[in-house]
Amino acid sequence: MKYKKYIRLLTVFLVSTQCAAQVSSLSQSPPKLILQKQSGFFRLNIDNIKMPLHIQKMGLLGVNYFADLTPVIYGGLGGYASISGTQGGLFVLGLAGGVHKEFMSHLWGDAGIFLGGGGGHSSLVGGGLMIRPYVGLAYDLNWVKIGAHYSYISFPSGVITSHQVGLDLDVPCNFYSIPNKDVDNFFLKMGEVILPDGNILNFQRNDFSLFLQAYRQKKGTLGTNQKIEDGTIGLVGSELDHYMSDHLFWYVKAAGAFRGVPNGYMDVLGGLGYRISTGVPITFVPQFGLGAGGGGTVETGGGFLVNPQLGVEWPLTRNFAARVTGGYMWSPKGNLRAVSGMGTLIYHLDIATAGEKMLSLPRAYYEPQFWRINLANQTYIHPQRGFSSANPVINLIAVQVDQLFTPNFFFSYQGAAAFTGDHSGGLATGMIGPGLQTKPFLNQHLQLFTNFLVGAAGGGGLDVAGGAVYEPVVGLHYALSKSIGVQASISQLIAYHGRLNAPTVSLGFTLHFGTLNSGR
Repeated sequence: MKYKKYIRLLTVFLVSTQCAAQVSSLSQSPPKLILQKQSGFFRLNIDNIKMPLHIQKMGLLGVNYFADLTPVIYGGLGGYASISGTQGGLFVLGLAGGVHKEFMSHLWGDAGIFLGGGGGHSSLVGGGLMIRPYVGLAYDLNWVKIGAHYSYISFPSGVITSHQVGLDLDVPCNFYSIPNKDVDNFFLKMGEVILPDGNILNFQRNDFSLFLQAYRQKKGTLGTNQKIEDGTIGLVGSELDHYMSDHLFWYVKAAGAFRGVPNGYMDVLGGLGYRISTGVPITFVPQFGLGAGGGGTVETGGGFLVNPQLGVEWPLTRNFAARVTGGYMWSPKGNLRAVSGMGTLIYHLDIATAGEKMLSLPRAYYEPQFWRINLANQTYIHPQRGFSSANPVINLIAVQVDQLFTPNFFFSYQGAAAFTGDHSGGLATGMIGPGLQTKPFLNQHLQLFTNFLVGAAGGGGLDVAGGAVYEPVVGLHYALSKSIGVQASISQLIAYHGRLNAPTVSLGFTLHFGTLNSGR
């Protein structure tokens, strides 16, 4: 019958069309990604701040990372911490930017401004907003720049105002990324990665860690209230290790207290570490760190800390390892003397770089890893205070990094510090936690997401008892382009042991990018 003939013809047509499509897809070249160079630099600087009310001068250490947005304009993130004087525990987090240009051989001019939030003693810093414009000169030694600057530092709602001459150290640090893509978990081979002309693909080892830590203080230790505060302090934090060779690495770590002292203690340290292989899976890892810490009732003097420690590390999976570490935390100008213990979960990140010679053996395949950075204003709506029933609104500057493991699952790392609110200076939070998001809709622009964050908070008089907090979050993200978007969320910040139970609203911008990791 005729209709059977038509069915057979239609079947042949559909099968042939499908086969042609498969042949066409096989003949297409594999996906390619361009490894893009983003030049930048770390800047360390030191200022000696004149304090009001006949208080001893404060040494303020700054650590910033700047990306070169153009050959002249740079911008980035940074923080400041007290390391001498009597203001141990003063920390500030914020954004900075400026211009720099070489006007003579090896001689550079520089000018910019830092805006951030934080503090340590709210009576001195008010709501926490810090403004720091600066101008300076630097001499370029090619591998590092050494310079001097004139800066003006002000906490407008507080009583600290100072102008001074300080020192700068700029260390070049280029970053290589891949464009943000709507793909996940695909593998690439060497020929599928496009490099800058004349460069060779290499991989730089980095380890990112989450840890729980305890400081067992010396018996009879006096706190800032001149009372004995010698209990064990429990902390939660994170650490980044960047390897300069197969064994030597530098690291930076930050931690905040969630139990054991009145809320507010935190520390940030950096230093060097070395991996000592034993011929078996277990590795010994000695580290020596210097940094700043304080807050709560912990007496650290000006804030300067010394922290030698020794760890034992063993692999868990291809990408994860565990480390147990013991050490000693010492504040030379304060009362803090503590034996420290730490348990760490380590995630290996071998990130692609481009160089002129082969530094690492080629791998069989490479894995893209996608990230999202959110710079936001957070508003705590009438958060419960320990010293007042007024509970005014508090605004914080927040930085959150999302690591996207799949199109729908991510893990977040967040830090925030207050910049407005009655006596809110010194309020800071550190949070981590998993998140889920929908697939993009509305022409691939809109996504809904939810987060569950846990961590530590303290300062600003918030009623958080030991500092442990959690925060369920719901929100939406709108993509303005493949790389830039806006994000809004609502949440509830809740203290485990205190009265704090405050609605929170967050609004900010997002930046999306990818890194190319080795298949290990």
